[in-house]
Amino acid sequence: MAVDTTRGHTVPPADTYVDPVRYEAERRAVFAREWTAVGTASQVAAPGAFLAVWVAGYPLVVVNDAGTLRAFQNVCRHRSGPLVDEPSGTCGRFVCRYHGWAYALDGRLTSARDFGADVDASDFSLTSASVDTWRGLLFVAVDPTEPDLAAWLGPVGHHSATFPMESFEVTHHSSHDMEANWKVYAENYQEGYHIPLVHPGLHRQIDSARYEVEVDGPVTVHRAPTRDGAVTEGAWLWRFPGLALNLYPSGLCLESYWPLGPTTTRVEYTFCFAPGTPAAEAEGAVASSAAILDEDRAICEAVQRNLASGLARPGVLSPRHECGVALVQSLVAEALGGA
Repeated sequence: MAVDTTRGHTVPPADTYVDPVRYEAERRAVFAREWTAVGTASQVAAPGAFLAVWVAGYPLVVVNDAGTLRAFQNVCRHRSGPLVDEPSGTCGRFVCRYHGWAYALDGRLTSARDFGADVDASDFSLTSASVDTWRGLLFVAVDPTEPDLAAWLGPVGHHSATFPMESFEVTHHSSHDMEANWKVYAENYQEGYHIPLVHPGLHRQIDSARYEVEVDGPVTVHRAPTRDGAVTEGAWLWRFPGLALNLYPSGLCLESYWPLGPTTTRVEYTFCFAPGTPAAEAEGAVASSAAILDEDRAICEAVQRNLASGLARPGVLSPRHECGVALVQSLVAEALGGA
């Protein structure tokens, strides 16, 4: 898809970042139809292991059914009680926390408590979602008709081919919320224009003036040379709407984000490192990422307050620095049918 990165590309109106009706439209048109990274395959490697997540308001549960990964809406077919209310654990079946309806791990209703023969179990199986893994990472999609994960990732596979991700081990996980619309954060991620003012520590490490964002379909590839002139070793990849994959020879940071509401966004970090990576190196990378996120959160929340003030007016995008921002805006509009 051609992306307008000319000097005349304008920023959408402020209400697209604050309107609850717009949020509901994006939740259904974007986050229900795209894959979302929710962790690593190692989290559900054991038989019966499950992982429960809320993605853009959609409750989902992934479970290992005797070696086969399955995903379902975390919603009982009786009166919508939760099947599991813990974020992770192990179970032999799902039992609704509300009225005790029970389901096998393949989603079949096995017991409608105190209903006797009044329920045809075949009519009340759990509603499926999609689940897949890619190089040790775990993905879900609300809509089970979505394209397969490898095809969806597209250029991400090519740009990450030289990194031994499968050998990395999970070492850290953290969850962060910010009071900003998800698109404010997505657009912030897509440019290095703000680095000298928002990220002084990062600015000292890289040549921000030479920060580049390459658009490859729904994917962007970020590059920046270090201050000593050498190109920073690694790959910084983003895939619409909320996958960011920061890769290094000895580790990776999986960043996944989605909206919690019209003006709130959750950012999940999962760090993995190669066996034998010195603890100081891993902890330094985690601390650096946390500091940068805190800086991004502060500016994104300030932008959100201005958008909500009623005073913000559409601006223009830099053809040099903000092609990735234009991509986010174009893909959202495309998902909404051009609205």
